Amino acid sequence: MPEGFGRGRMNRLQPRRPIAWLFLVPALMIPLMLASTLTWLQSEYDRWETLRVEAIASNTRRNQVSDLLSIMRSAETSQRGYAISGDEALRARFVEGERATRRLLRELHGAYGGDVVQQAKLSDLDQTADAKFAEMEEVIHLRDTQGTAVALGRISDGQGQRLMSRFEQLAGQLMQREIATGAQRVQAVQARSATIQRAMWIILAIGSIVLAVMLWLLWRQRQAQYRIALASYDAAKRNQAILNGTADPILIINPSGTIEMINPAVTRTLGYEGHELDRRDISVVTDIAPGSGSFHERVGLIDGVLKVSFFHEQLVRDRSGKMIPFDIALGTMRLPDGDHLVMSLRDITERRRLDQQKNDLISSVSHELRTPLTSIIGALSLLNAEAGGELPEGARELVGIAENNGRRLIRLINDMLDIDRIEAGRFQMMMAPADLRDIALRACENFDGLARSRGAVLTCHVPDMPVTVEADDDRILQVIGNLVSNALKYTPGQGRVQITVRHGRQDGEAILQVDDEGPGIAAEFRSRIFGRFERAVEHEGTAGTGLGLAIAQEIVSLHGGKIWFEDRPTGGTRFAFSLPAKMSEIPTGGGDVEARILICESDPQLGLSLQSVLASEGYASHLVTSAMAARDAIAAHEYTMLLLDMALEDANAFEIARDLRQRAGPDSLSILVVSSQPLEEPTTRLSLDLIDWIEKPIDARRLKAAISEGVPRDMTERPTVLHLDDDQDTLDVTAMALAGEAEMFKARSLEQARLLLARRQPDLVILDYHLEHGTGLDLLPDLFTVEGVAIPAIIYSAQDLRFDDLSPVDAVLLKSRASMPDLKATIRRVIAERHARLRS
Repeated sequence: MPEGFGRGRMNRLQPRRPIAWLFLVPALMIPLMLASTLTWLQSEYDRWETLRVEAIASNTRRNQVSDLLSIMRSAETSQRGYAISGDEALRARFVEGERATRRLLRELHGAYGGDVVQQAKLSDLDQTADAKFAEMEEVIHLRDTQGTAVALGRISDGQGQRLMSRFEQLAGQLMQREIATGAQRVQAVQARSATIQRAMWIILAIGSIVLAVMLWLLWRQRQAQYRIALASYDAAKRNQAILNGTADPILIINPSGTIEMINPAVTRTLGYEGHELDRRDISVVTDIAPGSGSFHERVGLIDGVLKVSFFHEQLVRDRSGKMIPFDIALGTMRLPDGDHLVMSLRDITERRRLDQQKNDLISSVSHELRTPLTSIIGALSLLNAEAGGELPEGARELVGIAENNGRRLIRLINDMLDIDRIEAGRFQMMMAPADLRDIALRACENFDGLARSRGAVLTCHVPDMPVTVEADDDRILQVIGNLVSNALKYTPGQGRVQITVRHGRQDGEAILQVDDEGPGIAAEFRSRIFGRFERAVEHEGTAGTGLGLAIAQEIVSLHGGKIWFEDRPTGGTRFAFSLPAKMSEIPTGGGDVEARILICESDPQLGLSLQSVLASEGYASHLVTSAMAARDAIAAHEYTMLLLDMALEDANAFEIARDLRQRAGPDSLSILVVSSQPLEEPTTRLSLDLIDWIEKPIDARRLKAAISEGVPRDMTERPTVLHLDDDQDTLDVTAMALAGEAEMFKARSLEQARLLLARRQPDLVILDYHLEHGTGLDLLPDLFTVEGVAIPAIIYSAQDLRFDDLSPVDAVLLKSRASMPDLKATIRRVIAERHARLRS
């Protein structure tokens, strides 16, 4: 078929939009035409009625003039008879005739009120009548006073005859004019009648035409309705065929919540016949709308829109009563008797089998990849920290490269697993108050090696006062890590990446931003930058899955925040996210038994270096850059140690140390001085009871030793730790990392762990969740002292765990996300909490 032919046919079949004015003009014109016609007919009828009334009035006046002549002649006859005979009856008849004449004259005056000509003639008639009646009354008077002869002589003089003739002449003129007027009125009435008749015939003709057109249109409409009904019938047959042929069970539910129709798949899958479910409540099959009230309210159907249209893994009851899991999808179908629901059931048995296979694979990936990678990275970290002896510069650089790439591999694995958890709705958060500054500083420490390996500089700027948020600090650290990793990827050599923490312009908002000096983001990529598996076109060759920003957006969204990006005025890109800030501070006094260190250092970069050293040993710290900020922090919180810079700009460090020592003894707050000058008077250290006086540049080993000495005894005493893990490398690396921190006992199975527990009671137990035979949680019933007190336990596993299943344990660390400093800090915290409970 030619292309043009097909296109033309499609154009003819394409529905045309109705043109409003084609309907609006007739809708307005027809009523206007009808109204105009009725108005014209009414006016013609009114004119015809007026002419008719005028014709009747003319005839009445003509009769009145005729009566006037008759009465006048009768009165004259009665007057002459009385003059001859003197009969009083004739005189009374004369008087009555005079009255009637006067009355008729008055009526004629009223009838001719607007006719000037007739009024003039009527006035002459009045005068003539007055003269005539005066002459007749004179005759009657002569008869009564002088006798019949005198009266008859008066009559015979001809005066009365002349007046009567004059009266008849005037009355005749009135009559003639009235006859002419009446004839004109009759002619006008006849003309109007003819006009109205013609108009009625015309209206009848037009009405017939309009009726014919309407009947034709109605016929076309009926034909169109027939075609629509035929198409609907065909569509209904096709829909019925589709409904009968679909493999998924489908139920139609009416507005009352009862089943109206089912397809054959319901019978095949669930065993119900049509009559068994007809008009039965949907709860017979599945309980998707529990509670009371109308069915639509319970199922969440408001104004034709479903709040929830998909029910995941809902149990459905078959004919035998067995509960089978299905995914249920709901759709609305609007009918004249109300909104019906179309329920589609999807059997998920096969999907569950595949999901289980996927979960088994994920579990295998979690354990078989994360565990050795954690051991590798832990060993490399220990080498970098010179735990196995001092390394040559070249070897240290190679170890750093291996460690950074190992961490990158773990991040890729974590990203893939996180996306799977997001899609499955199993992405969990452990929310707790946290200082956003601390999380940012941890990110700086974690990515400093990666930045140096790329020839870039990573800096971190945080305010003096805490920026408290309710967050899962590990997940927020993951967000920062994704942003920093992207920034380092696109920042050229010798470039700078900066992390900044600040309060937002709006109250209750904390913001973290990552600035880079890269080429910026292409315009065509901006709209999809937070999509999954999306990477900039010009960097297709760069490593990565394209999942980092998508996961970051999901994490920030679950925290109630938002994430965005913008161009920097000086070049490069700024990624930032905001979180709701908490008004309350993180509890640091009283109930907080973890050792906390305050760093008061005027040089922010040096302060960050000090924090990095402390974090590597598992200590929590806060950084301030002025004496005023240090005083405020100590007044508001309880710290274990103060690292004090002697070169503060706003105060004398000696005075601060003396003041603090007077208010708090060495057991409450240890003071360690950091100075660019050597200690000239040793007595100063004794008088201020200083832990140490360390010169810049700082020796990290000396700093670690001083901190270990300065932390209170009950927090640094070496605990006995039992570590259960089926991976020997993990046991060895963890033991090396905790050397000097704890006395370690290793077990690779539950049986070995129970034997060690029987010999010696540990202060803390580290458990791997996934073991070759069983799980680490199987050891929890054995973790009690002889007094019945629970022994603290930390889960340190490569497998993700559900938080609601871990209430008996004190902490949960994921091997791929937690570093050795994290494990150290957690051990210190858990041991300190146990000591606090025992003291209380």
